[in-house]
Amino acid sequence: MRNAYGQVVELEACIIEGCADEFLVGVDFLRQHRATMDFECNEVKYFDHDKLVIIPFRTEDDEGGAKVAAVRLVKQSRLVRSAVTPVEVMVTAPDGEEGIFVPTQRCGTVMLAATVTTAKSGKAWIPVINVHGGRTKLPAKKELGTWVPVEADMQLLKMSGDLKTDKVEEWLTMLGDCETPLDNEAEVRIGTKDPDSRRLVLKLLRAYRKVSKEAGDCPPVTALDVEHHIDTGSEKPIMLKRRRHAQSEDAIMKDNVSKMLRAGVIEEGNGAWGFPVVLVRKKDGEVRFCVDYRALNKVTKRDVYPLPRIDETLEALGGARLFSTLDLKAGYWQISVAPEDRDKTAFTTKQGLYRFVRMPFGLMNAPSTFQRMMNGVLRGLTWSTCLVYLDDIVVYTRGGIERHVVELATVLERLSAAGLTLKLKKCVFAATSMEYLGHELSSEGVRPVERLVTAVREFPRPRDPVEVKRFVHLAGYYRKFIAAFGSIMAPLTRLLKKSSEWE
Repeated sequence: MRNAYGQVVELEACIIEGCADEFLVGVDFLRQHRATMDFECNEVKYFDHDKLVIIPFRTEDDEGGAKVAAVRLVKQSRLVRSAVTPVEVMVTAPDGEEGIFVPTQRCGTVMLAATVTTAKSGKAWIPVINVHGGRTKLPAKKELGTWVPVEADMQLLKMSGDLKTDKVEEWLTMLGDCETPLDNEAEVRIGTKDPDSRRLVLKLLRAYRKVSKEAGDCPPVTALDVEHHIDTGSEKPIMLKRRRHAQSEDAIMKDNVSKMLRAGVIEEGNGAWGFPVVLVRKKDGEVRFCVDYRALNKVTKRDVYPLPRIDETLEALGGARLFSTLDLKAGYWQISVAPEDRDKTAFTTKQGLYRFVRMPFGLMNAPSTFQRMMNGVLRGLTWSTCLVYLDDIVVYTRGGIERHVVELATVLERLSAAGLTLKLKKCVFAATSMEYLGHELSSEGVRPVERLVTAVREFPRPRDPVEVKRFVHLAGYYRKFIAAFGSIMAPLTRLLKKSSEWE
């Protein structure tokens, strides 16, 4: 079975024909997870992966027992693609009672959010998000979560007005274990030096430790029902000749293949497709293992899902006071390749033929698949709380640290529900300024990064049309900061015409 956070929990179970309940948990399970039943608060509390789980229940005096306040769908609901849809659910609550819907079930491509709502005639409305590219449906009486009545002594954070540090800190303790340090807490980078602000950020990250938990070379695949497809129509399989490499490069390739096999990123293949491996040396000297998929991309049907416009992204971020940048660990590898298309990702080495199980770099439609998934995961938050450009997420706030922590928690909750993993040492939290897409962002606005401006100033004099084009594109990235940019560049752009003459 799976717990409230979508993690697999193994235990022995007996199957009983005609049992009225879906699942009955035994005393051995309760003892193992340090469970307690609080009849004063009508709650069962237990620990799962060191995170506190609270399940509310109601006592029915006329039946003399306790009943878990499960929330179920009233009728079958059809959900349109990539949209938020309100659905009606059955709740065990009197008319007019205000309660919190707490999602506890996984529903494939459908994401559920904790919601404050009101009961009426034993029913209530909650929002659900279909992150899939197509229509889907939820069956009638499907259990989605539990109902927690809002009590007078509950501390609910209200986003209107100023948030107080002590109230946010109290709220964080309800999310999970905020005291036990992270295994990789030394890697956490926090932009502010204020001790209270740093404490809030660390408590938040500890509560959502699952999102940044170290998982070896390859993070788990997303919990969403998302796969990468490669539509080549009726094209025949392509098998290209393996390229020769130096012995030192063969050793690098062998090492990469071994690591990816152990991590479950690739597996041995036996299909009719195959493409050569290329090693690309990065600026820091590290060598990146790549597959040359150009021939495959030529016969693949293009997915035209749009990436965000950089100018619109920068306009949205301008004037924010605090920023947090989140980087997904091996983001592409958190998406599986559809089983029927895995042979098309095959590559050849001295050791044999292998194919990708997880989505590799170099496929023409990989960015579209990834951006579509991330837009679905963060739907309703983008352009107001965060922005996402492939595997880079920016959470931005025009308020103080308290509001920033609450908004950051909202994003982390979405990532946790989707089963996505962050690379903590590449993330930066609560910074007053940041570099993003070649620009420096702060409360003062947006400006070009100085080192890239220097690169434009010191660009050598172009000697042929290729170098002219390279310079025009480089300078054009900052055209909005340059008055009359088109007129200034006109003499150079004329040199790009085939009829132009060089002296």
